[in-house]
Amino acid sequence: MPDWFTHTLVGWITGKTLKTDIPLVIIGSLIPDLVKINLAFTWLHINDHGFFYPLHTPIGALLICGIIALLFPNPKQALPPLIIGITTHFILDFLLIHAHGGMKLLFPLTWQEWQLYLISSDDYLITIYTIIVALVVYLFYWRLNYKSKQSIP
Repeated sequence: MPDWFTHTLVGWITGKTLKTDIPLVIIGSLIPDLVKINLAFTWLHINDHGFFYPLHTPIGALLICGIIALLFPNPKQALPPLIIGITTHFILDFLLIHAHGGMKLLFPLTWQEWQLYLISSDDYLITIYTIIVALVVYLFYWRLNYKSKQSIP
């Protein structure tokens, strides 16, 4: 199940392997789940009438990404890593078997939902595999850095 931990690790792995701004990729990988703010409204018994649901669509996530990029001194430099993170999030979520019907990838053109039906939403093996891949990537880069420091006289 791609939870926040898995999305964060995949963002880290992607940022590390692409040699881009890792924190921004991680932030981008969590942007679509800002829709979870709806839980606070539900808890407070406030009907939001689905106002936050478009945040978990590509267009909604890109709009939030653009707003976040404007908070940085160079928005054009911050935007690509944020978009990469968003992309990793949607790829992981697209693999899921969604109980509620899938992802609205073409919102606002259509409310049709898509999913690949590959990973059950209660399956934590994806998280375990992601931890293993993250450890391998970490050890690879640690070893690479260690060897480069050894060769410096």
